[in-house]
Amino acid sequence: MQQGLPKGYLDAQLVDACLQLVTIADTYSCPIAGEELDFATKKETLNELGNKYARMLSGWAYSRFFELLNSICSNRGIKVLTVNPAYSSLIGLVKYTKQYGLASDESAAFVIARRAQRLTENIPHPITAYLDMKPGKHVWSAWNQLNKNLKARTETRNRHSYYSISNWDFLVKEPLGTKHKRALRNEITYTVEF
Repeated sequence: MQQGLPKGYLDAQLVDACLQLVTIADTYSCPIAGEELDFATKKETLNELGNKYARMLSGWAYSRFFELLNSICSNRGIKVLTVNPAYSSLIGLVKYTKQYGLASDESAAFVIARRAQRLTENIPHPITAYLDMKPGKHVWSAWNQLNKNLKARTETRNRHSYYSISNWDFLVKEPLGTKHKRALRNEITYTVEF
């Protein structure tokens, strides 16, 4: 029994998607930007990650898509730019989701397009006040620090929560884990008089 789509059918769908992108790029006289992803190392560890994840990665036609896209674009004189996708989802969520009312995938694509234009994505000033910023470090080190801080918080567990963040001071507060909550319940308060 064969799983997935036949190769010819999959290629036809990919060619159709590439032609739609090329039409848009030709209409607006702009290049096409995409993420430079490499699944080689992940595919090597497929047995360890489980069957569902293995099927998802094996069925992903990313490299074939870019192969077809580069071929079609080179015939039409359209440039294809690939950029490092580091922190694109986080940057999109923090900076553009609420500002432009974009979905999380749209805001990440917005970041990829800006990166292809060689624009930088600095952390907004209201957030940098709550981070321990080290001068001279690359901007991605600050995004890495923010990413770690946000993962420790319950306020940002899902992507929808980024729409409602108006004040970033919750980054300063200690996250209350179960161990910390238990310690607070058992804490003895001392009053010192001077």
